[in-house]
Amino acid sequence: MRVKNYPLLVSTVLSLAVTFHAKVQAESSLVLEEIIVTAQKRLESLEDTPITINVVTGEALDEYAIFSFDELSNMTAGLTINGTNFDTDIATRGMGTNLNAPVSPRVTTYMDGTFISQSRNLYSGLFDLQQLELLRGPQGTLYGKSSPAGALTIRTANPNLEKIDGSIRQSFNDRDGTNTQVAASLPLIKNELGLRVSGLYDNNEDSDVYNSTLDKHAETKTKAYRLVMLWEPTNNFDARLSWHHIKDDADADPVVEGAGLDFDDRIALAEFDSTYKNKAKFLILESNYTFSNEWVATFSYSYQDAAIDRYYDQDATAVQAREQYVPSPTEANIYELRLASQDNDFWNWTVGAYYGDSDSNTKVDVSTYLFDPRIQGTVVRADTDSSASLTGEDWALFSHNSINVSENGTLTVGLRYNDVKRDAAQPFLTDVYLLTPAGELLVQSRETDGVLPGAQHLSDNAVTGSLKYQYNFHDDLMAYTAFDTGWRDGSANIAGNPQPPVFGAFDSEDSYNLEIGFKWKLWDGRGLFNFAAYYQLYDQFQYQAASVSYRDQDGNISLSDPVVNVDEAESYGFDTDFSVLISEHWNLNSSLSFNQTELTDAGDVPCTDGEPIGAAVWSFNTCDLTGERASGLPEWSANVSSEYWGSVRSISSEWYLRGLLNAETEYYSPVFRDDLDSYVTLDLYVGLRSVDAVWDVNVWVKNIADESAKLKDRSLPDIPDYSTGVMVPSPYVEIRSQIAPRTYGITLSYNFGL
Repeated sequence: MRVKNYPLLVSTVLSLAVTFHAKVQAESSLVLEEIIVTAQKRLESLEDTPITINVVTGEALDEYAIFSFDELSNMTAGLTINGTNFDTDIATRGMGTNLNAPVSPRVTTYMDGTFISQSRNLYSGLFDLQQLELLRGPQGTLYGKSSPAGALTIRTANPNLEKIDGSIRQSFNDRDGTNTQVAASLPLIKNELGLRVSGLYDNNEDSDVYNSTLDKHAETKTKAYRLVMLWEPTNNFDARLSWHHIKDDADADPVVEGAGLDFDDRIALAEFDSTYKNKAKFLILESNYTFSNEWVATFSYSYQDAAIDRYYDQDATAVQAREQYVPSPTEANIYELRLASQDNDFWNWTVGAYYGDSDSNTKVDVSTYLFDPRIQGTVVRADTDSSASLTGEDWALFSHNSINVSENGTLTVGLRYNDVKRDAAQPFLTDVYLLTPAGELLVQSRETDGVLPGAQHLSDNAVTGSLKYQYNFHDDLMAYTAFDTGWRDGSANIAGNPQPPVFGAFDSEDSYNLEIGFKWKLWDGRGLFNFAAYYQLYDQFQYQAASVSYRDQDGNISLSDPVVNVDEAESYGFDTDFSVLISEHWNLNSSLSFNQTELTDAGDVPCTDGEPIGAAVWSFNTCDLTGERASGLPEWSANVSSEYWGSVRSISSEWYLRGLLNAETEYYSPVFRDDLDSYVTLDLYVGLRSVDAVWDVNVWVKNIADESAKLKDRSLPDIPDYSTGVMVPSPYVEIRSQIAPRTYGITLSYNFGL
């Protein structure tokens, strides 16, 4: 579907937000529940925090049957989480990161107060969560990794220290899907020590992908559990220890389009099972001590052990051409220590130190079948083996200060010194075999250094910070202006095959963001309207070049997706959200986001432009991409959610009707430099729940109109034509992401100990 009338989209969303103005004025006794956030590493009310923040509670995740990380995109406009297992992306304000690349994310992820070095390990399942907060814009002071576009923080549920309680939640859907969630709190020492145990089992065919070559549907299975121990022995000390274990086993057959297949057929052609396996373990400790002068010392530590194995059909066809196996284990240790004042009349400050180390050893085994152009009809197989060793150290010192310069005005000043060291190596060993009726014959062995000596040891540092001024016009209206800087360090590019040496590494990226916004409580607290407009400039922008064709060592054309530096890029736009209690039984929430991104100085960028590739080894073409979009994300997105409920007094319960509407304008293909699809989806929920919240039965349908839209694609390499004995262009395009098909389901919940 194409959404062309952008003003109509804007006016529709805004009209939904104000349609019931007269009704709201007529009822003055209702007040929105106050939302407490931790965006500035202290407990604050959402409407008092000078940052653009979107909050999704654990309760909202349950209400809207949100089972996986990528479905969070449906909960607020301007957030995009998509991808296919190994190739994932979190983006906001038009900017994200291909997390398949060895690069610091533009949107960082934190769980229970600690930076998660591999956020794709969390994509599979959401369960037993307290709250998620999306912080938009550069986070250059308080958070463990300086991030240019934002941060996503996740807080898991705490144990109940007073009594035993918990929940059982079971869902089924029409795609052979089952999702089971359980949780229980056990007070080991009443009001002092408690344990919470929770678990998840999910098995589904939600993607609706069918491999016609193997006659099988793609299936995903997730098993996870979490243990949380909370200790509060005194009024001035607490410690929280959590253990998280996640295991995924998924089919990852690539969907293709072309040669009579449409993307929404959701057909894969791979001649062998493409699989994705993830096993992640996180140990997280967070403790706080309050001194007699009300200063608070916080220490956090996490150990992260994650391993992702992918066996993948790179050519995505039924032809034996390219297959890849990538086991990728990663270990990380993250430490943070900070000291903060609180509740001072004039000046509240935070100082701290951060340290993190990571170690990964990614093995890449690739087998490529091709016809040697020098001897027509001769089939060869190139087996490439490499081991990408990546180690890194990050440390930082930071200070964050809020100064009440007047009765109504507050100045916030933050500063952070960042220092990183990266060691990288990826030697390639390629054995080339001649395939004959009598067997295979080794004809060549060669070694290639994938990371050039100059890029094997990198170190860099930067100073980032924040300067904000907020002014409270009165109790219901606060406005602010902010200048924030962000930074991402450089790294070596890691690839599946030897690639042009110039792709070996990329430099660090700086960004500068100017933002103005306001937060306005309406109708005596029954409504809340937030707005922020921004302009952000990127220097040495780390651009994900897409499907770049180059001449490989065998004289054939191969593809690469290197990260390269572009001189300058910019993004600008606005984010807004609106919440209101229309009546005692009716609420409405809406959000609207506009984000424009552009490469403003982008000459000689590696690309595939349709022109012939030079005959020399490592030849590739370049384009001037100045003026083109800097990302593939939509410019406009909107979200509306609402619930209406009524009483069923005879059984002490309530019925309810809930809706969730999402709309986004066209995505963009950097590969083909063309617009993809826009879409509008509607999810509906009908349920019955007890007044005391003990039980709930909910029937739902997602994407009720069965809307389809292509969001991300990729060109495919040449494949051998065994009937003619030559290499030919692939007739297909790989579909990397598309919206989920219509799904029907039911969820039954039971809470005990309330």
